[in-house]
Amino acid sequence: MKKHYAGLTSRMLSEIETISDQMSHSGEKGHNNELVLGEFLKRTLASRYTVSTGKVVSVGGHESGQIDLIVHDRMDTPALVEGRAWRLIPVESVYAVISVKTTLDKGELRDALKSVESVRALPRSAAILHLPSGVAEVPESQLLRPKGFVFAFKSSWSTPESADAAFRDLLPKVDDGYRPNAVCILDQCFMVRKAYTTETLVFREHALMHFFVFLSQSLERFPKYHMDLSRYFTDDYGT
Repeated sequence: MKKHYAGLTSRMLSEIETISDQMSHSGEKGHNNELVLGEFLKRTLASRYTVSTGKVVSVGGHESGQIDLIVHDRMDTPALVEGRAWRLIPVESVYAVISVKTTLDKGELRDALKSVESVRALPRSAAILHLPSGVAEVPESQLLRPKGFVFAFKSSWSTPESADAAFRDLLPKVDDGYRPNAVCILDQCFMVRKAYTTETLVFREHALMHFFVFLSQSLERFPKYHMDLSRYFTDDYGT
């Protein structure tokens, strides 16, 4: 498996270097790089997960910033707005969000943390669970927030230790509940934040493999919330 993921890593980095680096427009380059990672996830994640680009919203008109990649449920939950390449997705159906960067430095990492925070801070007041005894509302305090990831193809840091130091330096500036769960730098390392702390575990080899394993396990362990869609239209249906 390590050999397989090493091959995937080489192909992804090669595409970035041979195609994206020739694009002069930063927006086009960024979008192409999001597609590279997005296509990998669509091919490899379980088929019940959908990978989209757009914004995440919650009851009351709250919304996130623009999110590069959103892993969400479309088996049981609709998108509120469905475009050809962009969606407006209710937070109750979101499992994970990923901020994608071409080359990560401290400024780009700070921007990525804000993007993740804009989703993890959203209220999730329309979540319900289907139980054998019926439908149960879930108190906000008992809900898990969507997982948050930063994914970069390269970085400005010369060593994994330098990248990890920058990550740990920024973590205290974000509320514990809104911090990202992990950062993957494809050609360098994979960093996992230990829950409820600013401590990290760093994998210095096979970053893509560790990213995929951690993401997959996070998705499988995440509760399968449903949503009361009428909560998004209280003007028509009441509270």
